Parts: sequence; C-alpha cells; structure tokens
Amino acid sequence: MKTFRRYLVAAAVLVLLGLPSASSADVNDFSFSSFSAEYKLGLNKEKANRPEMWVRETLVADFPEIDQNHGIRRSIPELSYEKFPGLIDQVSVTDQQGKVREFELTIDQGFVNLLIKPTDGSYVHGRQTYVIEYHQVWVINNYQSTTGFDEFYWDVNGTGWLQSFDQVKATVTFDKALSESFVTGKVSCYQGQQDSTKPCSSMEINNQQMVFSSKNLQAGENLSIAIAFKPNVANTAGPNVNGTLNWYGFWICLSLIILILLWAIYFRIFGIRSSAKGSFVIPQYKPVAEPGLLVSALVSRKTAYLYQASVVELAVMKLIEIEVVADSDNKDFLLRRTKLATDNSDQLSLLAELGLIKGGEELLLAHNMPTEQKSKLSNGLLSLRVAATKRVSSGGYFQKRALGIPAIGFMVALLVYGGWLFFAGSLDSEVAAGFVAAPLMSFGAFVAVYWLLLSKRALTSKGSELVSFVKGLGMYIGLAEKDRLEFLQSPKGASLKPSEVQGKEVLKLYEELLPWAILLGLQEQWNKTLTDLYQDQGSPVWLIGSPQLTHSFTNLNQVLTQSLAASSSGGSGRGGSSGGGGGGGGGGGI
Repeated sequence: MKTFRRYLVAAAVLVLLGLPSASSADVNDFSFSSFSAEYKLGLNKEKANRPEMWVRETLVADFPEIDQNHGIRRSIPELSYEKFPGLIDQVSVTDQQGKVREFELTIDQGFVNLLIKPTDGSYVHGRQTYVIEYHQVWVINNYQSTTGFDEFYWDVNGTGWLQSFDQVKATVTFDKALSESFVTGKVSCYQGQQDSTKPCSSMEINNQQMVFSSKNLQAGENLSIAIAFKPNVANTAGPNVNGTLNWYGFWICLSLIILILLWAIYFRIFGIRSSAKGSFVIPQYKPVAEPGLLVSALVSRKTAYLYQASVVELAVMKLIEIEVVADSDNKDFLLRRTKLATDNSDQLSLLAELGLIKGGEELLLAHNMPTEQKSKLSNGLLSLRVAATKRVSSGGYFQKRALGIPAIGFMVALLVYGGWLFFAGSLDSEVAAGFVAAPLMSFGAFVAVYWLLLSKRALTSKGSELVSFVKGLGMYIGLAEKDRLEFLQSPKGASLKPSEVQGKEVLKLYEELLPWAILLGLQEQWNKTLTDLYQDQGSPVWLIGSPQLTHSFTNLNQVLTQSLAASSSGGSGRGGSSGGGGGGGGGGGI
C-alpha cells in the first residue's frame, strides 16, 4: 500500500513538472533566435525621385513542441513615418529553403497584417524560419529642421512584439544616387524600449553597405537605425498627384458623369413629353363608366388610396353593404355582398379577392385583423393591381418608351465610369487616398437616378384626355358648394349633362363622386359635403348601423387603410531613440 502511494505521489509530481499549465499554453509563449532585415534603398526617377526600398526579413522562431502555435503574425505600419502611404506591395513569404508559406494579408487599424499559418489548421513545432519580402515607398523623411538632413530613420523589428529576440540585425545598401548623397559621420543606431537612447550593440559602415545589430532584446525592445543624406536629393515632400494626367482624368470623368445626369434631366423634360390633347382641364362633375376607377387611377398615378376608393365604390354601386359592428365603437366594419349583379370586370375581380362573390357572403374588417388574414388580402389586391397594370400598358394610354437614346447615354456612362475607375486606381497607387471610393460608391446611385429620370412614361392622346378628366373631377370636388352649384347651372356645366340639383338624385350624384374623392385624397372634404346633404335624410342605404355619417366614415377610412393599404407600397545626429523612426511594427504568435 505504501509502495502504491509512493508511485502515485511520484506520478503527480511528474505531471505537475512535465505538463504545461493552462496559463502557459499561450500562442505568444515562444521566442525568436534572430530577426534579420535587408534593406535595399533607391530613388525612383520615374516617380520624381520617390525613395523606395525592397525589404527581406528573415525571422527564426523557436516554438514549443506542444500543439500551441499555427504560425506568426507580422504587423507592418501602413504609413511611412506615420504620414506617407507606404503602399506596401509585392509581398511574399517562404521558409529558409524558398518553399512558399501560406499567409493571409489584412489591413486593420493602420497596420498591414501578415497572418502566416497553414490553411489546414496544422501546428508548427520547434525552430521555424519565415522569410518575408515586400516593397515599400516614401522611406526617407525630411528632418532638416532638427538635424539639417534628410534621413532613413527606421525601426527594424518594432516595439510591438511580445517575444524576445536573441539577435536583431539590419543590413542597408543604396543605389548610386543615394550613395553619393550619403553624409559621412551621420549614422546612428539605438536599441531598447520605446524612447530608449541606448546605442545598439554594433555598427559596421563601408562603401558597399551598413550593418547594425543588437543582442538579447526582450519583449517590446527594438533596434532603430538613422542614416543621413544631403537635403533635397530624395523627394521627401510626399506624394503629390495634382496636375498629373491621372488627376485631370479623374476630374474630367466626374464632370462627364454630372453632364450625363444633366442631359438625362433635360431629356426627361423635353424628350419624354405627353400628347397635348386633353391637357386643358375643366371641372367634371360626374365620373364616366369607362375606363373606370382602377384604370383611371393607374394612368393618372393616383394609387395611394386606390383600394379604399375601390371598396367604397362597391358600396356606392350597391354591390356591397357596409355595416358598423355593434359594440366596436364604430371601429370594426362588416362588408356584406348584396344580390345585385354587375358586369364590370374590375368590380367582379375585386369582389372575388374580398371573398364576396355570392349574395350574403361577409368580410370582417377589424382594427385588430390577424396578420395572416391581412397579408392574404393585401397580396390578392396586389395581384389584381398587377393584372390591371398590364392591361393599362397595352391599352394605348402610354407611348412606347424610347429606349434607344437613353441606352446609348447609359453605355457612354459605363465607359466614363470605366475610365474614372482607372484614373482613381492610378491615383490611389500613388497616394492611397481612397479615390477609388468615388466611382465605386456612386455607381449604384447613378444607375438608380439615371433610370428613374428616364423611366417616365409619356401619355398618348387617349392617356392625356383621361388624366385631364381625372384632374377635372378633382377640380370640381375641390370647389366650394356655391361655386359647385353655379358650375352645374352654367352653360359649360349644362352642356356636359342636364343638371340634377334637386331631390334624391342629387345625393346619388354626390355619392358617385365619393370613391373618386377618396382616390384623389379629398375624402374629408367630400365626407363633409355628404354629411350636409344627408342631415335631413339619415345615412346612405349602403352604410348600416351608423347614426352619424361623419364619424363613421372617418373610422371606415381608417380601417380600410389599415386592412387594405399594406400592398401599396530625425535621429542621425545622436538625437534619436528606439522606436522613433518609420517602419517597425510588431507581431506575435497565432
């Protein structure tokens, strides 16, 4: 028993000593044997002596043998000296033997992040080498105000690492123009935490290259180098695209897009014109049977209250009765089909969608109608409207669309947008200022506005005559009662149809206009007119159980709307420090 206990204690000790704890199994729990950077600096004469460099970084990481890391993350500042676009490109990652390593490139919070890891999710163990190559621009900065020179003042590994480095080394070479402008005796290097002025471990300078190194850098410690050049040899003013071909091309394309839109507005006004026949509007006191309420609404584009007006028309035509539901405070209404027949196809279709085909069938319109029932009803009414729209399109009310000229204009716009995108991309390759966003973000809006402008339908003589007639009804409905009676007794009024201003027939005449008043948004005014006419005769025969027309009609309008309207719709002078230059960045484990 004692022997067993000894074995158990020994096993527990081995487990405690040999296995990593949960806290130690962190992806940043590893170190680097070395970080070696090679910088080849030069001036790009085609880009006005823009300073550029080709970088080769070799990182040797020592990972634990357990399944902890998939790889490393290298974060490179997106801006050079925190002010110029580095335009980091031509990125590649290999191992020490030149075998390609998989990586993902992202840009986030001012850093170009290289996530170097296998896509299959496998782990890396032991010593691993990562060779990162890339190209960067604007790598020499103007420090003339403090040191009198322009400088390549660069952070090598950066202060953003959570790992230690046994050695960090930087090798710098120059092209001929920079070699000739190099200032002898104005070279410095620093190491340590941010703002440390401690000199680096070693610095070797000759005519061919410069080598800087530091040893035993801890997490957050960095190697910085500063090399001075004669002023104004390298372009340190930063990118300037003003006055270039791409700059002019960008603004010319933008101007052309605006001109195309202005042309579209002009073409809509003067190129898509309705027939002048029927354009003269006179008051109309009685609606005509043909083409009816539905077609007239679609042709004249008065559809906001179409379904409400259509239901009330059924009531006025005595095809349905509308009964106020008892104990509902005049908020719920019952539609009941009468036995009266009709041969109007639109009215028959509407009755079918309402489920009121046979005499006696009823439909309850309640303020709390179930959503499913409301959806079914509105979808049926929408299908009715779609069918009517097709009939209107082929009914001779609208001219055929002139698609040829608008299509040519749109093709020209596409070509302009292509050129605009090219020039914007060329500008962004220089300054990374987001010029490409302008054509990309405006294209969708341009297409929508362009076709909205040119989708206008021009009316034929038949269509213009119908629209003028509907406007005439609105004009008559909007007249004051005195003016309305004078019109009916005038020669123009009398010439339309013999005036009916006395007795029960007057009420019938006014009721027939009620659906059209609703269609034109004049229901409140016409409701008052009917109330005045019915004050001595009670409610109309199609509205049952209502002692007061004004109150009941207002509630009816609300419940119809609710139930039916859903389908509408410097450091070179020993004055610098670690972390004070461009470049650098950091990284960590993955």
